[in-house]
Amino acid sequence: MGNYYDKLLKICGFEDKEIKKEKLRIDKAFERLKLGPEDMRIAEEWVRQNHDVDLVGVRKLLGAWVRELIDLVLAKDEGKKIVYYGFPSIQGPGMAIKAAAPDELYVSCPDVVLCHTLGQIFNKLTPVLEAGEENGLPPGHGLCTLQTIRVGGLAKGIIPVPDLVTASSYYCDMGSKTDELLHEKYGHRTVYVDGSMDSRWGEYPEYLPQRVEFLGAQLNKLFEAVREVLGVEVNSEAWDKAMSTSRQLFRSIGQLTRLAMADPMPISSVETGLALQLAAGSTGRAIAEGPEAVDILCQEVKQRVDRGIGVVEKGAPRVMNFAASFSDPTITHMMENAGLAMAATLLTVPPPKAIQLTTHITPGEMRAEREMQVGLYHSSFGLVKRFADAVRDFNLDGIIWGYQYNCRPLAQPSHFLKKWVEDNVGVPVLSLEMDLYDSRNYNAGALRTRVEAFAEMLRVRKTVAKI
Repeated sequence: MGNYYDKLLKICGFEDKEIKKEKLRIDKAFERLKLGPEDMRIAEEWVRQNHDVDLVGVRKLLGAWVRELIDLVLAKDEGKKIVYYGFPSIQGPGMAIKAAAPDELYVSCPDVVLCHTLGQIFNKLTPVLEAGEENGLPPGHGLCTLQTIRVGGLAKGIIPVPDLVTASSYYCDMGSKTDELLHEKYGHRTVYVDGSMDSRWGEYPEYLPQRVEFLGAQLNKLFEAVREVLGVEVNSEAWDKAMSTSRQLFRSIGQLTRLAMADPMPISSVETGLALQLAAGSTGRAIAEGPEAVDILCQEVKQRVDRGIGVVEKGAPRVMNFAASFSDPTITHMMENAGLAMAATLLTVPPPKAIQLTTHITPGEMRAEREMQVGLYHSSFGLVKRFADAVRDFNLDGIIWGYQYNCRPLAQPSHFLKKWVEDNVGVPVLSLEMDLYDSRNYNAGALRTRVEAFAEMLRVRKTVAKI
């Protein structure tokens, strides 16, 4: 007799022999998550409606997310030391910590893992959000819903209490405040990695050397805490291994983004988001399974491009968003159904190349210098400039600036980003207040009218430009 979850797991790329081998782990994890037969029926329908499961690469990505969820839920039971980091996070430190002791540590951003799995796959994120609201982050206060997911996951006992947490105070003040709350409640060690995004308007891509020195020292402080708390040395070998895997994965994601720029657009931004956020939220399955899954997906998408297959009509306005919804794929599909080729997000666009070789020698300073060059942690102008450069590089017809309303670094440029890009690049921008992690108030229906009007305006512009 089969298991109640066999059908869903096979849709997500599992094979019979793997399900049989992992049965005890799957049973235990799903029981803790309170995922039963009816949840699997709902999930099967949800995944088939919202993900392109005809593609092997998509099924492999979905499978990697499910395995990461199981690894997260069972990490403490299986004797792992646990490290959590926040989102958004500087790319590299988490993977380097994991690479230093891959068999001993579980390292991830649990909020992102829960958001993508319970949202994108099981469509059962609301109970976790409600638990977070009942345990320290009440609704109606403009608090980050991604942090609400972490609080709810811990309160419900579905994710384990970590041994060490690193909070990204160089970007997100809300994350540090939440981790302070959780430290008081659960007692785990928290390392606050501080920084500053203050700069003169127009300064990017230049930056003061003191910013690299300060942020670099903060990152090095994290590695010292890892050694002190976990007894793990994040040495140059671990760092090089992490960077090598990360480069391989992001190179494949960059290739996927370029393929998605074909006309007609061959794949939904929902799927490229699955690939990108696996790299951002996971250090286990992202390293073990991510590169192969994305490479397979690239091959399949290339075949679609060669055959002229698209998920929107040929000639549709090509538009970039900041990021696809983490939890609700229907929002991105709504934008595409409005006739927009959501070919890229700012997070999938390859970052600018380093201008010169680094002169720094510590891992923290080298990573900090790179982040100043990338721009997102540099300043609000750095974010605006990255959007403008992407518009030019990819010949975009418009931007949907779907900003997170309860995130200060994203809400602050909510309207001046629109004005600056329109004035300096000449491309229309829809400044769209939304929530990337919780669609209870910002669902596809609530956003549709503004998106459809924007799509019609872009189509008229393209038509007029041809005359």
